[in-house]
Amino acid sequence: MSSIIVCMKIIIDPEMPFSIFKVDRGKKRPIPPSGMPPVYSPFDENALEAALKLKDQGDCKVTVLSMGKTLPKGVLQKVLAIGADKVVALEDPAFDNLDPFNSAPVLASAIKKIGEYDCIFMGRQAADWDAGLVWAGIAELLDIPSITIVRKAEIRDGKLIVERLVSDGIEVLESSMPALVTFTSEAGELRNVSLSALMKAKKQEIPKWSASDVGFNKSSIMEIGDLYEPDLGLVDCYLVPGDSIREKGRQLAKKLIKEGFISGNV
Repeated sequence: MSSIIVCMKIIIDPEMPFSIFKVDRGKKRPIPPSGMPPVYSPFDENALEAALKLKDQGDCKVTVLSMGKTLPKGVLQKVLAIGADKVVALEDPAFDNLDPFNSAPVLASAIKKIGEYDCIFMGRQAADWDAGLVWAGIAELLDIPSITIVRKAEIRDGKLIVERLVSDGIEVLESSMPALVTFTSEAGELRNVSLSALMKAKKQEIPKWSASDVGFNKSSIMEIGDLYEPDLGLVDCYLVPGDSIREKGRQLAKKLIKEGFISGNV
C-alpha cells in the first residue's frame, strides 16, 4: 500500500471582498473577517486532489496534516468526507501565525511521527502569504528529493512519475521515494463532497498533536517589519461630455491637451 501525506494550510478565505479585508497593524497580521469561515489554501486542495486520484487508481492511504492555534473541525471533516483516510490536527497556541522557518520543522517532525510514507504532497505556495518556502524546508529536514510545480503524479514500479510545468512545455520526471511534490492549479480542482459522506466524517476521530508532541521550539529567524493595508486613495473620474461618439472624441482630445498628456489643436 502506498502512503501519501498531504500538508494543507487553513487560511482566511482569499476570495473575500477586498472591502472587508482589515489588518491589525500592531500585531502585524490580518484580522479574520466575521461571517466568513476559513478555508483550505487552494493549491493545497489541488495537492489533495492529486493524492485522491492516486487513491482512485489503487491501494493508497491518504493522510492530511493541518496546523494552527485552533483548527475548525468542520474544515477538517471536509477532507475526510472527500476521501482522505486520516486527518491529524497540529493544534497549539504555539503554532499561531508561524513563519515558514518555524512551520517547516513542525510539519517535518509530525511527518516523522506519522511514520513511513511514500510521498508528501503540498500546494506550490499558500494563498495567504504566498511565500512558497515551507516545502523546501520540509524536504531539507527530511533529506528527501523534491519536485515543484507539478500538474500530475503517478506511482509506477516503485517510482514516482510526475509531469512538471516549465516555461516551454511539460517536463516528465522520475524520482525515487519517499519524495516531496508541490502542485499547481493544473492538477485539478478538489472534488465535491456529498452530504452523506460529510455526516459519516463527523463520526471519525481527529487526533490532535501539541507543540510538545512534535518537540517544537520556536526560532526567531524571520520577523515582519510592518504590515498594513495599501492606501489606494481616491480615484478621479472624468465623464466625457457629448451627444455623439465623434463629439465625445473631440472633447476627450481637448481634455488631454489641456492636461498636457498630448499636444495639438482640436
